[in-house]
This record gives sequence, structure tokens and C-alpha cells, in this order.
Amino acid sequence: MDNQTPTYTILKNFERKVEALDCSSCMLALTMMSMSLAVDARRLTKYFLMMLDGWRKCLPLGDACDVNFTTWGHNVWELMQKVRQVYSQNKVQLNVYEYNSASYLEFKNRLEAAEGNDESMKALMMISGSEAGTILMCAMRELNEELMEISEFLNSPTEEQIASSFDQWMACYEEQYHKACLKRYNKWKLKFTPRTLKKNVKERMKIEVEEFRRMFQSDNEFELVYDTEQMEVDIEGVSRFLFTNPERFGVSHIDKRQAFSKELLKLFNFIDVWRMMQSDMQTKRKQGEKAAAPVVDELDQKVKVLLDKIRHLTADNWKQHLPKLWKSIFTTFRTEISKAGSHEKFQEFSKKTLYCIIGHLKQKGAYKQISNLELTMTLEGMNNGMRKYLNSGLVELEQSLRERIESFVDQEMQRLVAVE
Repeated sequence: MDNQTPTYTILKNFERKVEALDCSSCMLALTMMSMSLAVDARRLTKYFLMMLDGWRKCLPLGDACDVNFTTWGHNVWELMQKVRQVYSQNKVQLNVYEYNSASYLEFKNRLEAAEGNDESMKALMMISGSEAGTILMCAMRELNEELMEISEFLNSPTEEQIASSFDQWMACYEEQYHKACLKRYNKWKLKFTPRTLKKNVKERMKIEVEEFRRMFQSDNEFELVYDTEQMEVDIEGVSRFLFTNPERFGVSHIDKRQAFSKELLKLFNFIDVWRMMQSDMQTKRKQGEKAAAPVVDELDQKVKVLLDKIRHLTADNWKQHLPKLWKSIFTTFRTEISKAGSHEKFQEFSKKTLYCIIGHLKQKGAYKQISNLELTMTLEGMNNGMRKYLNSGLVELEQSLRERIESFVDQEMQRLVAVE
């Protein structure tokens, strides 16, 4: 295969090398081949340890997609039987259950002390030929266990890992692809006058949701990711489906490569465009229309109760300024905060607007950089759909309101820092 991942290639090369072990012409050749394989096995184990450490922080989507770690764990165990057979043919008996022998621990310590490209053979000095087989067996056993650990991890992600990973992938999308998506959508909108925009947005929503439906193999799958009654994308459902069916979304990377597959990009583009269309479908207040005067003290008290839940999450350098910043924001945008949208379940005030501002302030560094799952749990007492507003920030709001809040917050933050 020309499109094998590097992970598959190095495992396959290791397998070929073990298969060639019985081609050794004498015990010296067998010993040298065994020590070479022991070095490879140890390096592979370190490579997989590093890979798993990264995946614990953010679940992968396509990394090593052609490697079945369960199968390869069994493969390495069978290769250990092969090593034992070769040594048995040379009148040397090995124990496949040998683990962390003194000779292997010494070899491993020397290998760790050597630099990656060290060619001096220091790690192999003082090792007798009689120890080579045991060292190789221990190294392969350690590799086998690491492969099985990765298999167990990938087959049983937790809700917290899924939610946190989705937030990270979404943040990567926002950084790399959102502007292009927004530009395409705004270009499409230019074709319509304000009078005809809603009608055309509504028609496009029908087309987009049908296209989204085709990404899934059955109505049952689609129901997991989309609430037909509310016409809402179920972000929690999307995240669970994504990380329990990663093979359906191609090969993507969130590290310095930051590349999305066409399948994954299509998924995130739909979510992005859907939010923009929902924003355009919201009823805008007519010019001169005034909102009903809110009960100032009651609304102020309710908002403060909510904000007090996350006061302890204020970033250290904003503890002095954040109360003043929130007072200015509330005073300036109290009308927008006081009136919940028609689609908001909570109607006492607009949690959506408030949470979008919280998400924006978190992005600006006013709050500690915890996961949006943890932030949602703190505010709501559970993980629910409100997380998307914390995750997306001002993107969820109508464009003119978004721009007004963004400009106001920037000016206020600069002013507060300047008078410090």
C-alpha cells in the first residue's frame, strides 16, 4: 500500500525483521540480530508511550488509522513465540513470560542514556551473548503490553475525554477554517436583500440539513446528531458519534500539521454554517422598537448569582478588573441579556447571550483555560447544550450584536489594563 501511515510501516518493518531472525548463520549473528531487534522494540515502546500520552489529552481522528492495536498486540505475542522457536533450534530455551530481567533493565537504562543517533554501541557494551535472547523477549513483552494498553484506551473513551477532545478539534477548526466558511456564507448572502434573506436562508437550511443527513448511514444515526423537532444540531451527539466512529471521518491532525480530512471538514462546516443561518433567522428588533423595561434589581441579582458560580475561575491577572468589566457589559447590553430568544428553553433572561460573552472572555484570557465541559458543569450542574455557547463565544450571536460586543469588550479591557 502506498498510503500506509508511518505507524503501520514501522510495525510492519519490525515484523519482517523478526521473521528474518531464523536466517542467522550462527549464534553470533543471532545475538546481533536480537540486540538490534531489542533496540527497535524499546524505541517502538517509547514511540507508543508518547503517542498515547498525546491521545489522552485529545482523542485522535485518523492517526494510525490503518493500525488495529488489538491485532498488533496479538501479532507481537506471536512474534515472541517465533523468537523462542528460533532460539530453541539453537539449543537455547527462552521464557516468553520473562519480564524486566536485570539484564534488560540495565540495557534499557543504557539505551535511555544514549542520544537518539548515538552509534557508539554504548548500550550494547558488557552484554553477553547468553543475555541477548532474554533482553529481546523482555523488550517485546513491554511492546506487547503498550499496544494492548492503547487498544483498551481507544476502545473505551470517557464522556469527559470526548467532550474535551471535541472542544479542542472545534477550536482548531475555528482557527484554521472558520474565516473561509464565514467568507463563503457572507458572499452567498449578498445575493439577497434584507426583505428576501430569511426566505432564502430557510430554503438553504432545508438543503443543508439533507446534505448533512447523507453523511450518516441510517435515520437512527442521524437522530443521534440532529434534533428534528427543535431543528438543532446536537453537539453532544455529534461529539460522541465522531469519536466512537473515527474511521468514518478520514485522517486528520490537530498538532502542528493542523489538517482536516474532507469528511471532517464537511462536518464542521455544516455546524458552522448552521449556526450562521440560525442567527440570520432570528427576528431582529425593528428600528425604534424598545424592549420592555426590565426589573433592574431582579435581573442584576440573577445574573450575579450565575456569574458568582465561576468567580473562582477568574484568571489571576483579571481578578481586580473582571467585576468592573462585567458591570460595564451588563449596563451596556442589559436589554439584550434581559430578553431570551424564542428558541431558548430558559426564558427568565438570555443565558445564550450571557454564555456567549463568558466564552468570549475566556478566549480573551479573563477566565482560566479550563475545558468548556468543566465550565458548563460549574454553571449548569450538568453537561448540556449550553456548552456550545461557551465553546463558540460571540459567533453564536447575530452579527451586528456580535460586532458591538466584541468592539466594546476590547475597548473596556484595554481601558482597564491601562489604568492599572
